[in-house]
Amino acid sequence: MTIACLLQSELVNYERVKEYCLKVLSHQRDHFKAMYRAGIAFYHLGDYDCALRYLRDAKNREPSDTNVLRYIQLTEMKMIKSGQRDREMGKETQG
Repeated sequence: MTIACLLQSELVNYERVKEYCLKVLSHQRDHFKAMYRAGIAFYHLGDYDCALRYLRDAKNREPSDTNVLRYIQLTEMKMIKSGQRDREMGKETQG
């Protein structure tokens, strides 16, 4: 089964997508699709730092790819929201 097939299924196993993409990248560091799909997988797994790293690597290879740019925006928004949530939780525990 290819990575693309995994992404097309209704219930995507992002853990498996991540594993396959990292395996590809261990052999081909500059594989654009693996970078992009790894970024998507990390995004959906909630690891926004890793997602952003892989998505930015993909953007360096294909600067005008609109899907990459969209996921970078989504990831940055999630990071901002989670940062706000962390700060709010800190206030609650202090007060």
